[in-house]
This record gives sequence, structure tokens and C-alpha cells, in this order.
Amino acid sequence: MWRSRALATCMAFACSVALLLAAPAHSQSNTATLAGSVVDPQGAAIPRATITVRNTDVASSRTLTGGSDGSFRVAGLIPGAYTIEARAGSLRTRTPVRLTLTLGSSTEITLQLKVAAVKQSTTVTARRGTVEGNTIAPPPNTAEASVGSFLPGLTVTYLPNRDRDFTQFTNLAAATADDPDGTGVNIAGQRSRALAFQVDGTSFVDSLLGGHRGAEDGAVLIPLSAVREFQVLHSGVDASVGDTGAGFISVATKAGANRARGDAFYTGRPPQFTSADAFGNSLDSVQNAFGFGYGSPIRKDKVFYFASVEQDFVHAPFYVQFAPQVPGTVVPPTVASQQGQIIESQSPTTVFLRLDDTLSSRNTLNAEFGYDRESRSNTQDSNAGLTRSLDTLGLAGGFSGESITSRLGLSTILNDHSFSAFVVAWSSDHRDRTPNSFAPEQFINGFGALGGDADGQHLYTSRQLQLSEDLTLTRGRSELAVGGRLAVAPAYEQQEQNLNGRFDYDSLTDFVNNAPRRFQQTFITGNIRYSGTVTEVAFYANLHTKLQPNLSLTAGLRWAGQWNPQPGVANPTLTATQHIPNDLSQWQPRIALAWDVSPTTVVRASAGLFASPTPATFFHRVFVDNGVNTVTADSYFDPSLVPLAGGDTSSPHALPAPPPGLTTPNALVIGIAPNFRNPRSLESALSVDHRLSAKLEITAGYIYSSSWRLEQRLDENLFPPVAFTPDGTPIFGSSRPIAGVGRLLVEQSTAHSNYHGGYISLNAPISRRTTLLANYTLSRTTDDDSTSGPYSPVTAVNPFNLSAERAYSLLDQRRVFNLNAIFNLPVGFKLNPFFTAHSGVPYTPIVGFDTQNDANDWNDRAVLNGFMAPRNIFRQPAFSDLDLRVVKDFTLKGEGHHLDLFMDIFNIAGAHNLNFGPSAVSLFGDTAHPVYSAGMPLFAPGVTRLGGPREIQFTARLVGF
Repeated sequence: MWRSRALATCMAFACSVALLLAAPAHSQSNTATLAGSVVDPQGAAIPRATITVRNTDVASSRTLTGGSDGSFRVAGLIPGAYTIEARAGSLRTRTPVRLTLTLGSSTEITLQLKVAAVKQSTTVTARRGTVEGNTIAPPPNTAEASVGSFLPGLTVTYLPNRDRDFTQFTNLAAATADDPDGTGVNIAGQRSRALAFQVDGTSFVDSLLGGHRGAEDGAVLIPLSAVREFQVLHSGVDASVGDTGAGFISVATKAGANRARGDAFYTGRPPQFTSADAFGNSLDSVQNAFGFGYGSPIRKDKVFYFASVEQDFVHAPFYVQFAPQVPGTVVPPTVASQQGQIIESQSPTTVFLRLDDTLSSRNTLNAEFGYDRESRSNTQDSNAGLTRSLDTLGLAGGFSGESITSRLGLSTILNDHSFSAFVVAWSSDHRDRTPNSFAPEQFINGFGALGGDADGQHLYTSRQLQLSEDLTLTRGRSELAVGGRLAVAPAYEQQEQNLNGRFDYDSLTDFVNNAPRRFQQTFITGNIRYSGTVTEVAFYANLHTKLQPNLSLTAGLRWAGQWNPQPGVANPTLTATQHIPNDLSQWQPRIALAWDVSPTTVVRASAGLFASPTPATFFHRVFVDNGVNTVTADSYFDPSLVPLAGGDTSSPHALPAPPPGLTTPNALVIGIAPNFRNPRSLESALSVDHRLSAKLEITAGYIYSSSWRLEQRLDENLFPPVAFTPDGTPIFGSSRPIAGVGRLLVEQSTAHSNYHGGYISLNAPISRRTTLLANYTLSRTTDDDSTSGPYSPVTAVNPFNLSAERAYSLLDQRRVFNLNAIFNLPVGFKLNPFFTAHSGVPYTPIVGFDTQNDANDWNDRAVLNGFMAPRNIFRQPAFSDLDLRVVKDFTLKGEGHHLDLFMDIFNIAGAHNLNFGPSAVSLFGDTAHPVYSAGMPLFAPGVTRLGGPREIQFTARLVGF
């Protein structure tokens, strides 16, 4: 830790020196920057030339005076089409330079002026940016140290996509991977909750659950028709970006312009074109989706709008199929009959509206509104998205909710060298998942689950008010950005496990014989709804300057503070339930360099500290499961509960109230450590970009990321082990330090992870309509806990020996390759493949029930070859997916009008992509209760997930631009 602090001190000093040496900087925002120089016919700098930059989409313009050395820099330009011209005395640009600026880009040009009668020549490091109304990727930026992937509108529009979910394309970037639980993306080994996600420069992160909004339930809150372009940065993220462990995703939406443009589509996926799943089960997958996006002027040159609406009707089937049993095992008919296909019905509606008003030559107003309605039936627990479930219909549930997004931004040109952007945004996400059955859950180790869902109803509303102000100052070749952000996030959440009881059985035989191993039930004795507000304040200063003509520096410092809510009713006898600490010392210095070694080679280096927020859902259980608002009864501590609940009969049931005389009335209590703090990350990166030819660019890089203060829950109500079995399993005594309390799970910020990754990216812009991008990443991710949420199992075998938990992380996708291309063929055809593959992630062999007397069923490791298995010792099968889109373009009457017909073939190779589920464990049992399916991958992606069963869908898209 002292080395991290020392490095942080050195970086802070370096950033401070940089700020003193050169005034003015760069910000990774939703806008673009244009920089360059003005020279005379002989190439000498022309001082104080007048430069005019015009946005031809909305007819706005900005005029500025160049520096004494001929340089100029214009910040805060919205993505779009521009012309640039300059004049100085009798010299001027006869023909304006035309180019398209993209999201977060920083484009450099050289304007060579001549006398008015002579044609002008220019050197431009950008290419024209639209094809068929869609943006295309700009060339590499030689002045910026950030590294990632830019995904232009052409990619978003023309690559195959199962759910019209643009976030699927994050798999196209280097050093990225899908989160194991399917709720987001991991960048450079960071958990998906530690990821900054912005839409039009405003945070789009769910402050309650973490990750981008909608990720937890697979919702898509922005119509695909409304996405202009987006970028994924995996290193070099500057100080203007916060709330991240180092990764950053930024999305730009479409806007109206003087020229009307839009598209409308219909997509159909017939069931007869869906293959059997990975286990040979036929699936009736159906999708019908339609929508449009359209933008035009309300008042020419002044007011513009864009609107997009999409509606889906989806049948996403999955199959209930219990784990295989020893041949000859007789499954009771009443149980066997609960297997079969279940149809999850989905009907989401998504709306997006945007208004842009040029109030004056200096002021532009932007207003956005988004609405999403979710309605589903028979959705899997935790939105698992699997094609196979071991849980019966009763554990599925209904799901509903709505999301509202609103944003108001005012951009002001203060003078030729300063620009201000003020934003106020409000968002609200409401969700309600209710199980199909409220019967007690009956979990049978190595077989499946019957009855109702012990996780119960999950009801929450997450709101957030954001205020931000960014001021950008430019002078010559330098830019200084300073800003601040206030986020106030009120939320409520309600979820309580085991309200209707849960019975656990060691085997199917024990279930048939009415012999449960364990009974648990939670009783409400107070308020079980979390209600609180998390407040975050942040400030930053970020400098971008050229130290030499071929050497650029980015340096900045960011501070953030998080104020957390406090429990209304605490347990007076347990200090861990009484206070949730704030984190007011999130200092984050960052520094980066970009060096143009030659006209074709750029070297980039960056290092920085990052702090990601703690989602409020981690505080929910501290509020509720504190031994005051709930009472938890557990037969591990009170064995008489099993017969009281009818566990030894054929009609097990929940208890109406806590039985009198419990020896351990608080069998489970959740607390939080007094030194709990938000996660921190140190990332350093080095990369080399080399342009082999005008149509082939290659990037090779290395990323190191170390994260600490990661969330981890540990049982603090245990004495050290009293013994160890010959295989190495620790055995705990029956007594506990705190009488009357069973497990005291305390949220800690003590976990740690490391990521080492090398990558190679190949970009081949073969033509304006034909592109190819490929990435290969070789990485290693280790950690001592891969916890993803407050209900994740506690995996540490021995809390007194956490060093033994150090192992490969669940995020450790060792080798990842992805490729996408858009091939423009004769007579209006396109052939667009999307391929991704990665090596298997780890999994842990566990027993499935408690053998070490710590009342935890999910941390007991299987004994293999006479020894306790280490964490994440085995590897799951590899993953691959090849999707293909075939396009036929018909040109229609009228400029820019055409009809596209798409045929998408998903998982064309029929890869099974078997896995061990989101928890990444395999149940092995013990010698007395062995599990037949031990080591078998029992799950695979469903029809709505990347790598799911082979499917074919058809789309008709009418376009005008």
C-alpha cells in the first residue's frame, strides 16, 4: 500500500508542476476539438489569422484569432459536419476545408493560405465522416494519449445485432469482456460496476445498482435508431471523467439538422429459423420489432429536433431441465413433469426525443427526454438469460418497470478562447420483479430447485439529479478544462430473502425421503425498505498542451467525495450496523503523453489513479438485515425448526411467526466495516500506433491495472478454526463470539485485483464503405474475491487466511479475439461479419453444503485427490460466436433515399458455449452425497444473448438522409 501512496504523491506533484508550466487543456467529453496551424505559401506560420469554423448541419459558426505562432484550437464543438476557412490580409482559403468531427475527437489540420486567386491546399488528419448518413471512424489521433475503440454509426447500423442493443458492440474493443453475470462489460479487468458510462456527456450510471442504467435487467434505454456513435476507452482516461476504475464508455445521440433525415424499420424473427439449444431442446423463439428515427428543422438554422421510437415483442424461451442424475435414478413424476419449455414474453417500448436550439451566436440549448417501459412475464431469476434453467416455473417471475431520462444543457461561447457547458439532468428507474410463486423454495443439491423463489420480490426506484459545469480555456496549442459535478441520488429498495422459507436437501434421495438438511426463514419485525440518498461532489482540472510539436502532455487532478445515508433504526448491540462511513478523500491524479515518433508512428503512455463509487444497494442490507428490522431463523443453529416447518413430512411449509425459544434469533445479520471506502485503481498503459499504409493501421499495447478496497463480505462472528481435516478444510467450533447471533456478514473494502493485458488491434479502412477491425488481447486477471453484489455468496473458506483466496478472477478471460467488418460488394450488397471468441473463464468446485461448521453452504470446496480444491482452479469451456449480416441496398427515387433488406444469421457455426452459470461454480457433493453432474457445464446463453442458439432474422429498413 505504501508504494501506491508514494506513486500517488509523485503523480500529484507531477500534475501540479504541469499545471504551473503550461496554462490551458483537454477534456474527454461528448464534444470535439479542432486544432492546427495557419501557414503561408512557403510554410511559414501566419500570426493572428482569422479562423472561421462552421457547422453545416445547423448553420452555426465560431470565429477566432490564431496565436502569434500561427496555431489555433477550438473546443466544445458538437459532433457533426464542418467547414473551416481562414484569412490574413490578402491571403485566404479559397475553398473551405470540409470534415466531420466525431464524439470525443481531437482533429488537427494545417491550413496553407495563398492569394485569393490561387487555389488553397491543406493537410488534414481526418477523413470525411459520413456514409449513407452514418458516421465513419476517424483516423488515429496523434495528440491524445487515451486509447480505445471508436464505434461509428456505420458499425452501429450495419453489424448484426440480436436485440438492437448497441452495448453488444463493446465486445469489439480490445481489453474488454462480458461480465460473468451478463449485466455489463469489464474493461481492463475492472468489475462492470466500476465503469463510467455517459450519454451526451452526462453520467448514465445507476447509482443504486451500479453499472449503466438498465444493465441489471437487460433493458435498452436508448433506441438503436437514436445512437449516432460511441467510443470505448480502456486507458488514458483523463481527469474530466470520474466514477470509474479506469474504463469509459461514451455515447453520442443523433440530432436534427437543416436537412431532414431518418429511417424506419421492421424486424421479424420466425420461430422455424431457431435451432435447438446446446442441450438439444427445441425453442419457439419469436421477435417482432419496429420503430423509426427522424430529425429535421423546426426553424431553419435555429431550432432542430430528433425523435426515435422502438417497440419490441419478443418470445424468449428457455428450458427447465434438471441436472443429470445417476443412470437408473427415478425422478418422482410430480417433479419430472415440471420440466419443459417456458416462454419469457417481453414487450419493451423505448422513446427518445432531442431538441437543439441555437439561441444566439454564442448560446446553444439542448434538451433531451427518454422513456422506457419494461413488461415481461416468466423472466428468469436475476435476468440470467440462459437457455437452460434448473429452476422450475415458480422461481421465474413477472417483471415490470419504467425509466425516465431528462437532460437540459446550455453551451456558451464566452469569447474566442473560452467555452462553458452547463448541464442539469434528472433520471428515474423503477422496477418490480415478483416471483410466480411464494411457496417455500426447495433447493436440491446437484438436481435443481422447486417451489417459489427464496430471493422474493425485488422492488426498487433509483433516481438521480445531476448538475455539472465545465469551463474550457484555450490558448495557442494548449487547453485547460476545469469543472465540477453534483449528483444527488435518492433511492428505495426492497428485497428480503427467505420470507416464505427455504428448505435445502443434500440429494434427490433426501428430498424424496423428506429429509432436509437445512431450513431458513426470515421474519419481518420492522421496516424492510431501504430509503436513502447518496450525494457525490467532484471537481477536476485537466491540462492538454504540446510540449514540443510532436509531444503532447495531458495532466490533471480530480477530487470526489461520497456522502452516504445512515440507517434509521440500528442495532444498539452491534456497532457494524450503526453507521455507514463516507468517503471524502478520493484524490485522483492522472498524467499521459503522446509522442509522434514519425509521421506514421505514435507512442502513448499514461498512468493515473481512479476511484469508483459504491452502489447504494450494498447499504440496503445494512439498513434492513440488522437484527432489529428482521429476525432470521436457521436450523443450523436451531435444529427444532425442521420438524416445526414440516420438513420431515410431504408438506413442508413456512412458519407464521418466529417460534419462541430460539437460541439464535439473529441467525444472519449484515453490517459494514467502519473503515469501508470506495474502490481505488491504479492504471498504467503503454501503446504504439503504426500506420503501415493508408489503408492499414496497427496498434500494440500493454495495460497494468491494480485495484484495492474492493467490496468483500466476511463473517466476523467466528472464532479461528479449531481444527483442519487431512485434506486442508478448516473446521470451526460451535460457539461464536457474539451470543444469539449466527453469521455476522460485514461489508469490507479489503479485496484486491490485478490485471496484466497485452493487445494488438488492426484497423483497415479499406474504403469509405468497406472497413475491417480486429483485436487480440492476452491478459491475466487475479483477485481474492469476485463479489458482484450484496446477495452474492461469501466465498472465502477461512476469513482468518484470506491470502489463500488469491487466485484467477472470474473476469479472467485469458485470450480474447474479436473481428468485425463491413464489406461493400457490387450491385448494392454488403456482407458484414461479427466474430468474437475467448478462452474459458475459471470456475470453482464446491460441495454445495456446509461441512466446516460456519453455516455457509457456498464456500465449502470439493475435495479432489485428497486435497481441498483451491478457488477457481478449473476452466470453463471456451466461447465463440460468429454472426453475419447480409444487406441488399435498393436505391429509391430522391437524393439519399434507399431501402435496406437485412438477413442476420446469429451463431452461424452453432457453437454451444456451455458454461457454469453466473456464479461459476460446480456442485460436487461429498463422499456420502456425490453429485453425478460434478464438473459438467449445465448452462448456455439464451436466445437474446450473444452466443445463444443459431437464429435467423429479417429486417426491412427505409432510409432518407
